[in-house]
Amino acid sequence: MSKSSAPVQGRSIAGSTAVELSLKDARWRADLTPQLGGSGKDPDPHDLLDSALVACTILTVQIYAKRKQYPLESVQVSLVHDEDDAVYRMTREVTFGGALSEQQKQDLLRVANACPLHKVLHKKFEIATELR
Repeated sequence: MSKSSAPVQGRSIAGSTAVELSLKDARWRADLTPQLGGSGKDPDPHDLLDSALVACTILTVQIYAKRKQYPLESVQVSLVHDEDDAVYRMTREVTFGGALSEQQKQDLLRVANACPLHKVLHKKFEIATELR
């Protein structure tokens, strides 16, 4: 089954290294890191990738906990990355709030590792770029 998404749009901002991004009615920005000449005000593309996994993790855990009627009150995820020529490493720390048993926490951790974006990031990527 093939899935496709609504197009994410991006455009440069005159006089700036930042870019404006949009999807449907949502708007946000990205920029280069200060080391590369960016302002440091906006997330860089790696930050956006990392934040996508954080968001997917939290959303997936919340949906699952609700379905299982777990007493989950909050989810916090912290993610850092490092990379070398061969590997982009993401390390997540997950904290669950609420009166959860150890078994429920382990179940939620298992679900966190099965969020849809986590699965996508383990797939082979194909990127096509077309000139218009």
